[in-house]
Amino acid sequence: MITAIGTPVLLNEIKHIQAEAVGGDIDGSVIKNKVKASLIIERYTGIYTMDNATAEFIATSRLTEFVPLLFKAMNETGEDQEFKDRQATLFRYFDFLDTDQAIAILYGQLLSDDLTGAQFKLISKAISSSNLIDYDQVAKLLAGTLLAKKEALKVLTLDKDWYSAQDIAYLQTWKGEGLLQLFPEVVTVKESKDSITFSTSKNELDMELQ
Repeated sequence: MITAIGTPVLLNEIKHIQAEAVGGDIDGSVIKNKVKASLIIERYTGIYTMDNATAEFIATSRLTEFVPLLFKAMNETGEDQEFKDRQATLFRYFDFLDTDQAIAILYGQLLSDDLTGAQFKLISKAISSSNLIDYDQVAKLLAGTLLAKKEALKVLTLDKDWYSAQDIAYLQTWKGEGLLQLFPEVVTVKESKDSITFSTSKNELDMELQ
């Protein structure tokens, strides 16, 4: 007769477990963290219901399972300091990822069709604060929506730690009025009883760079 005591956990799938020992054996801590992540995601109802330890675990976990949860949390709002501190802790997640991985996730979300204003603001902040500059991704943003183009402008104003010859060549392609062509002028029509007045606002690019 065998007796066991514990908490039963049902996992549909555990993805991306890396072998961290010689011979392909899997580190037990990896499984433990994957199980914990699955439970957090299953039970997640909002930042307010999360304790600080859980927020810290998510931030430092480097587990890609948490990416949908993080983008969901970006749409949550709260005014008290507890909420702001916990949200800030959560979004340190991208600082712990490999740079290429963080860039792929954040820029990829900027190109999605269902991006919200709140998500845009926090993604932009994450890119700027961690200096996640990638001109290949910028080129994709400049071919996207107006919101994506505006983020591309912000990234172009950031300073890299070092510039390759390829980086310099890319930046030189935007000399002159190249960027202006991507931001059409906005024309406002005002109609009165006796006349119609047309006025042209500043170019979107000019407004963004001020």
